[in-house]
Amino acid sequence: MAAPTTKITVTATDNELYIIAVQWTLSAEIGHIVSGNNNPVSYSVVPQSVLPKGDYTLVLVGINWGGPAAFTVTLTPPGPPLTYSNPNPGIGDVWRAAVPITV
Repeated sequence: MAAPTTKITVTATDNELYIIAVQWTLSAEIGHIVSGNNNPVSYSVVPQSVLPKGDYTLVLVGINWGGPAAFTVTLTPPGPPLTYSNPNPGIGDVWRAAVPITV
């Protein structure tokens, strides 16, 4: 069994980031963060406070409104941050990641 993810932390969102936990019996939005101009963000959630125990796929979707885009999400544990940075990625859905987590 994988070590449980005990915290999801977002420190960069330029411009919109959706965080969705998906399980075959459940789909839950656990975050929608909006920011821009490379302003710092500080959002943390403890998955155990909003999701029943189990295995999930954490789906991250980054949307850009134009200009540079940047997203940083850290899962505690297991390891290094999931990051995306692009000075000119276009407009729309510019980044996505699907990460297995255990709650």
